[in-house]
Amino acid sequence: MLYVIIVMILIFIAIFAIQYKLASETGKPDLGQIFETTLLWSIISYVVIGIILFGITLIATTGD
Repeated sequence: MLYVIIVMILIFIAIFAIQYKLASETGKPDLGQIFETTLLWSIISYVVIGIILFGITLIATTGD
């Protein structure tokens, strides 16, 4: 369970860093907007990763 939490935090940090870097190249970054988009993309990535892991688990348990 601890690994899952660490991975989720690392995904959030990575997305935030990319968003901040892209925003700082165009001018002064708006941290509120960056945080909102980071949160949105993090949730989307968590859902996608969950669906993929669920599919792999389903295939592994039902496949003979």
